[in-house]
Amino acid sequence: MILITGGAWQGKKEFADELAQQEIADGKSGTQVVANLHEIIAKTMREGKDPYAFVEELTEKNPDLIITVNELGCGIVPIDAFDREWRETTGRISCLLAEKAERVYRVTCGIATEIKAERKGENVKKHSCVIEKA
Repeated sequence: MILITGGAWQGKKEFADELAQQEIADGKSGTQVVANLHEIIAKTMREGKDPYAFVEELTEKNPDLIITVNELGCGIVPIDAFDREWRETTGRISCLLAEKAERVYRVTCGIATEIKAERKGENVKKHSCVIEKA
């Protein structure tokens, strides 16, 4: 799984589509792009479903996904209680996905920066935080 994060309208979807084409060319025929995971999380929460379980099932069934998600935690804290919970849940799920992902990119102004890479044969030191459901 590959995770792509960044602000709104920064080029995440375009970068994800490019990566998907590369992955398919490299023989990963099951590669699909899930764009705007933050919106899917909000919809799941509005339906009263567990977004953590949804995302876990999604990634287990589709290990070659490329997921884009907006970085929501850098702005003003919303007044609305649902929006605050959604923002926090999205951030926590993003952390969990980043820990599981083979690669993580941050896209700003259309420029992707690889912030995590796990390559075979390399000893990549990881720092992870403990994330608990709110």
